[in-house]
Amino acid sequence: MNAYAEAMKFVDSFSRSGAPVRDLSRIGALMEALGNPQDKLKFLHIAGTNGKGSVAEYLTNIFMQAGYRTGTFTSPYILRYTDRIRLNRQDIPEEALTDVLTQVRRCIKIDADYSQFEITFAAAMLYFVKAGAQIVVLETGLGGLLDCTNIIQSPDACILTTIAMDHMQILGNTLPEIAAQKAGIIKPGAQVIISPKNTPETIAQLRAAAGENPVFVPDKREGIFSQIRYDLLGTKFRYKDELYTTRMGGVHQIDNALTAIEEALVLAENGWHITLDCIQKGIAETQIPARMQVLQTDPLVLLDGAHNADGINALCSALRDSEIFPIIGIVGMTHADAADYAARALSRVFDKVLSVDGFAANALHAKSLDTLFDRVTEREYSQSVALGDAMKIAKSWARTNHGSIVICGSLYLASWFLNEG
Repeated sequence: MNAYAEAMKFVDSFSRSGAPVRDLSRIGALMEALGNPQDKLKFLHIAGTNGKGSVAEYLTNIFMQAGYRTGTFTSPYILRYTDRIRLNRQDIPEEALTDVLTQVRRCIKIDADYSQFEITFAAAMLYFVKAGAQIVVLETGLGGLLDCTNIIQSPDACILTTIAMDHMQILGNTLPEIAAQKAGIIKPGAQVIISPKNTPETIAQLRAAAGENPVFVPDKREGIFSQIRYDLLGTKFRYKDELYTTRMGGVHQIDNALTAIEEALVLAENGWHITLDCIQKGIAETQIPARMQVLQTDPLVLLDGAHNADGINALCSALRDSEIFPIIGIVGMTHADAADYAARALSRVFDKVLSVDGFAANALHAKSLDTLFDRVTEREYSQSVALGDAMKIAKSWARTNHGSIVICGSLYLASWFLNEG
């Protein structure tokens, strides 16, 4: 077994969630043992239910356009484990990852039940310091207040994307409870940017949580913002008299882009050397795997990581506005609490569903998902199939019916199709 394989075996020895946490003492002890590398970095800290990955990528590209060495920390990975830790959009090299994981391994407490996310975060901080990152775009894993990324002390900005119902068993059963967890990333003195896609009540709650911190919400009033175009292949809009385009489709991407634009404009006013041209190019060039990603055009195959109610709604809205019907969906999920909603929403836009599992250890059983779709539609609507057969079956149906294929339900499912499918 080579050194990298041994390092990955070390990561895999930890569970995805680790032992429950009530504070940040566990990650705090580990980071202190490592010399607190996070204290040597500058951060843009992002929390939210949906849109985190898109906003993180928009900001990464904007800062790169401005000439900054930009670190990006996201989760989960899409193509491979190394894409969670990137510098200037390049995955951490296997040799470098092996090196920093070796350092982490030397410092862990044997009896501490860390999560894979905590181990990865610690490794990322070491790497970004060694690589000379001038700014790190840091995405939370789950929640905010008790997320291990919240160990950072003084971010330049705290960004709150769309907040919706998700992970209720951990974050709370109401939107205000979940929003309170997400708002836990706000630190004194940091600029606070809030996505305009949030409800007025949530925005008010987040403003209150920010206290005396300066708060910015993109202004979508007429005369300041105007929507020009949106479809599956991108969007175009005008904001504060400037024109912007995105490559990622769906009207929800306008709100994600606006959040990043507002953040960049605020930072430019506070000493960061970011021009309007950098912002426009950064937004225009952003494309993330599994976010309204077109895999092929004949037949059309669209891949999207939508997995909770808000993400499913955004996908359904984009599909309703498209002309790609009829649609067969390949659906696999890991979130049992979102499955019923997903079945009801997706059955309104999909003409047929292939239910799959096998793409993740915690995937819902395909037959259970199949039964759920049939129950909500009150007909034999879904078919449970082997994951490896799904695309072949879907393509046959799409060609016979002159339709399209949409894959959704989990980022882990999206990852499987990008790597294996």
